[in-house]
Amino acid sequence: MLSELVAPAHAYAFNGRFLEMLVGDFTPADWRVLDPVGHDPRWLLGHITSIRHRLVGLVGLPPVAAGWEASFQRGTTPKDIPGDFNPAEVYRAFQVAGGLLAGRWEALTAEDLAKPMGRTMPDGSTTIGDGLRFLAWHETYHLGQLGIFRRLAGKPGAV
Repeated sequence: MLSELVAPAHAYAFNGRFLEMLVGDFTPADWRVLDPVGHDPRWLLGHITSIRHRLVGLVGLPPVAAGWEASFQRGTTPKDIPGDFNPAEVYRAFQVAGGLLAGRWEALTAEDLAKPMGRTMPDGSTTIGDGLRFLAWHETYHLGQLGIFRRLAGKPGAV
């Protein structure tokens, strides 16, 4: 594995385990706890899973897509979440995408990482390699938010 992929690969792998610690014992009511801005854990789970789906395509694998992803883009709210949203199904999709990513790290080359991503991330990243690093941070940020929702639901901290 290229040295510049070690940290993001570790972050994505740990985040998969950490997500289980954060939401593995959530009840249906826990998934609907709202923060003062109006998001809920369902939105965060759908958002990070839709990003992982995009990452799969970004690293050169066949893209993964689900019909619910548009409901979790920037600017959407829990009101946009489909009525049949199933957190357990989306959690599994998150983990499957993580497995696809884990199986791809060794095959990525310096040339792959230097390719343009096709958009600029908020931190200024424009290449696939920089985008992978930024999106690992982005995912971890949202897992921290899930930790707050865990506490709002009256559960003990996960770590």
